[in-house]
Formats: sequence, C-alpha cells, structure tokens
Amino acid sequence: MPSYELALIVKALSRPELGIVLKRTCENIMQKGGIVRNLENLGHRTLPFKMSKHGQRHITGNYFIVNFDSSPSLPAELSDFLHRDVDIVRPTVVLKDDGFIPPCKLTEQECNFGEQENPDHEKRLWRGRIVRKLKLRHYDKKKENRM
Repeated sequence: MPSYELALIVKALSRPELGIVLKRTCENIMQKGGIVRNLENLGHRTLPFKMSKHGQRHITGNYFIVNFDSSPSLPAELSDFLHRDVDIVRPTVVLKDDGFIPPCKLTEQECNFGEQENPDHEKRLWRGRIVRKLKLRHYDKKKENRM
C-alpha cells in the first residue's frame, strides 16, 4: 500500500467541532480500506490569502496533516468527499515518497545542482540599494531647488 499525506485546512471552529470534523474524515478513510498512521495538528493560523468555500469567506483556519496508507484509488474518492465537506476549506492529498535519494548521494559526489558560489552577492545587493537611495535623495533635492 502506498503512503499518502492529507493536508487539511479546516475553517475556524471550536475544539469539539474540530474533533467531529477530524473523526468524520478519518472514519471515511478507514471505511474505504485505508489505515490512518498519524494525525498532526499544526495549529490555528491566518490564511495566506482570503479563501472562499461554500459561500463563505475565510481569513483564519486550523491546519492538520493526516498520514495514511491506502489503495491508489482512495485519494480520488477521498478528495471528492472532502471537497463536498462544508467544514473543510482546502484539502490536498499527496503521495508520500519517503524513499527518495538524490542521485548525487548514490555516487558519493557533492550535490550542487548547477549553483554558482558568489560570496559577494549580499554585499552587492546592499550596495545597490544604498546607491539607489542616494540617487533618489539627490534627485529629490534637485526637484525641491527648482520649485
């Protein structure tokens, strides 16, 4: 059985109502032959942007991660069920691939993925910002003198 990870954003509910939503979700996974391995609460947070779902706008939500094993057909059915659930703002089901090893680890080489080292990068950025500020100040002073 492949392992999957379900990331849930549940709308802002009280603690007992959250328990009911999570119980309903986990029971649905188990009824369809899945095995729930882990449930992790990531807490109540503000959403990165306003989300609309089922005619309601959401600004905050509760984040959860559910790890489960199931047949490959279950995630599609589960996703359909969760999109219809009124209490869930955003469900995302992802195949969990724990066995990934980067190719460079297999050959005992250093992984650099084509990056170029540039130790002066931050210094150049800082200088560029300072020069821009000075130019703007100089431009503003000239503008004030004209008036």
